[in-house]
Amino acid sequence: MDQLPVELLERWRNGDQQAADELFGLYADQLIALARSGLSARLKQRLDPEDVVQSAYRSFFRGASAGRFEIKRGGDLWRLLVAITLNKLHLQVRRNQAGKRAVARERKLADSDGGRAWESQLLARDPSPLEAVTLTDEVEKVIRQLEPLERQMLELRLQGTNVERIAAVTHRTERTVRRVLEQVKNRLEARLSESSTK
Repeated sequence: MDQLPVELLERWRNGDQQAADELFGLYADQLIALARSGLSARLKQRLDPEDVVQSAYRSFFRGASAGRFEIKRGGDLWRLLVAITLNKLHLQVRRNQAGKRAVARERKLADSDGGRAWESQLLARDPSPLEAVTLTDEVEKVIRQLEPLERQMLELRLQGTNVERIAAVTHRTERTVRRVLEQVKNRLEARLSESSTK
């Protein structure tokens, strides 16, 4: 898998459009889940995470055709796509929080008394591209240490699947799924605190 993205990128550079579709399919779901997790409930009504990811891929393909990126391993491509996606997301969030477009200025249609029903569930702070890459590296290290069943549960959760559905897909109880996800979260937090003290 690590060299597959590099091979697909090379095929695309040689004119194989099918390779571009395969490159998109490799990471699209994870990037969409990442973009979705970076949006408040109010912003999710305005911004489509899939649009953000498609925009990120367009920028990537433009940059790749101009020779701006050097991809030697699959992990390089993943980190680059995460950084581009987070940058696109950050720009869209800022755009939707500014001036007349500010999502906080919207009123609920269901507000029967005509009062001002504002929601303030906006992003507190977006991670920088460096923070996103660091986090991605740590997540990848934790994922590599997981058992196949644990990995499946985590991947489903990152794709936005609820605990009840994960339990059904993996034939485990919801309690087991919650326990596994909590253990993975604890491992990740431990790795992050280790890396921050280095």
